[in-house]
Amino acid sequence: MPTSQNGWSAGTVAQIGGLNTSYVPGTKVKLPQGVRKGDVATVLHYVAGQFHKTVEPLHAGWCWGYAYRKIEGSSSLSNHASGTAIDLNAPKHPMGARGTFSTAKVAAIRRILAYCEGVVRWGGDYSGRKDEMHFEIVKNAAAVAKLAKKIKAAGSPVTPAPAGTMCKGKLRPVLRRGSTGEHVRFLQAMIGAKVDGDFGPATEARVRWYQKLRRIGVDGIAGPQVWREINKM
Repeated sequence: MPTSQNGWSAGTVAQIGGLNTSYVPGTKVKLPQGVRKGDVATVLHYVAGQFHKTVEPLHAGWCWGYAYRKIEGSSSLSNHASGTAIDLNAPKHPMGARGTFSTAKVAAIRRILAYCEGVVRWGGDYSGRKDEMHFEIVKNAAAVAKLAKKIKAAGSPVTPAPAGTMCKGKLRPVLRRGSTGEHVRFLQAMIGAKVDGDFGPATEARVRWYQKLRRIGVDGIAGPQVWREINKM
């Protein structure tokens, strides 16, 4: 069976195990083509519901799900082909456009991503052509199941906690090359780095970029000044 770009099996509706076409939680909006049943649906409906609640209201007819097709301009199957991707308010945020969300809306998106602990990627973080309407699963079934369990246990829909000064009830530590864990994942999500919980060269480079952007001391270390700026998001 073919796979989509993220490694999930792609094919007909029957081949991928069926689609969930229910309303997005807290809305009267559906993803008309649906999303993959089970844990994937739990996660992507969570993202869509929180987008509606904390970013901007979803518009019926502007939100898309499953579609068996290739990535535009590529020979690889789109993650839509496995039912593991969604597009939200697509006409407002067309593929290739940059800056279609305000700073405050981007901050809200980053809080959703942080809650998802690297399981979901936003097209606005692509290194090449941006796709700001787009959200996709980028981890395996075990990681998706773990996040789905977290969402269900919290009672969906859940509003991600604001940046604040805490991370899962703990004070945020100074983070640098070699740091790992939940605080690193949160930092990576908030500054648009790859969320893997490992503070390596790529994360350090992103921290330096963020420090330059915020006009604070550039040393590649996420200390009090970096957290202070993130708290303003």
